[in-house]
Amino acid sequence: MKNLSTILAAAFLGLVLLLYMCTFKVRFTEVAIKKTWGQPDKEAISEPGLKFKWPSPIQSVVLYDKRIRTLEDLTEETRTGDDKNVVLSTFTLWRIKDPSTFHTNFPAGEEDGERKLRTTVITDKHAVVGQHTFDEFVSTSADRRKLSQIEREIQALVSGDSRELGIEIVGFGIKKLGLPQSVTSAVFDSMKSNEQRKAAQYLAEGDARASDIQARAKATEARIMSAARRKVSEIENEAQRVVSAYYEEFKENPELQIFLDKLRTTAEALRKRTTLILSTEVSPYDVFEKHARDRIRPGELQDVAPQAAATDVRD
Repeated sequence: MKNLSTILAAAFLGLVLLLYMCTFKVRFTEVAIKKTWGQPDKEAISEPGLKFKWPSPIQSVVLYDKRIRTLEDLTEETRTGDDKNVVLSTFTLWRIKDPSTFHTNFPAGEEDGERKLRTTVITDKHAVVGQHTFDEFVSTSADRRKLSQIEREIQALVSGDSRELGIEIVGFGIKKLGLPQSVTSAVFDSMKSNEQRKAAQYLAEGDARASDIQARAKATEARIMSAARRKVSEIENEAQRVVSAYYEEFKENPELQIFLDKLRTTAEALRKRTTLILSTEVSPYDVFEKHARDRIRPGELQDVAPQAAATDVRD
């Protein structure tokens, strides 16, 4: 009985060992490559679960993480197309797209693939940056800056170089952009000089426009004043003509002129409701005396009567 228990225990342990050697587990975040006699299969196993294989050394399994990873390169100086340096640090989002191709290129493991990808990113970054000028990285004008375009160009170049390695580039971007200390002052001085030239140009254009507006305003003012003076001259001439006619009439009867002046003065003084106690012997109120009116010829007095009747005079 004791020997039977030992045999059963040994058989169970052998079965467990056999299952361990003939099975492997694939997590949902992993992808597996099964190798037969050291040669990787063309098709990778991406479905999670318990899988079977022949025991080693007939078959072996290599597992890769299929999640997206982030690769950051070192911050370093890169020369632009116009021989100026910028300090760039980039990040790359990547994942293993073709595990069989990746394993063929990097049988030693994922670290070798990551080092190769970092070298590719640095090389392609220098190549693309060298095709662009400095003001496409650093400029006060938004139209001149082309950082997004440069990022897309680098990503496209890295994607093309990495595809044959079994790597897919999911995203790429510039993490940090700076200037070396040796060129910072010169760059800022150049930018300041450019802005000062623009400011001077704007001021000159403003002064020119202001002068043009002032000239047009003065010309318009001169035309308006000339028209106004002509109109004033016409009114004055018409007034002189009318006054001259009155003066001709007054020359024939100066007493009528004096009488009308007194009557006009009285009407002006008594325009409002006013009570005055005055002597009618004092000019101009002597018009209320009969002997003063008798000096005016009856025909002339009749002409004046309508004007006097229109004036509200109370004594």
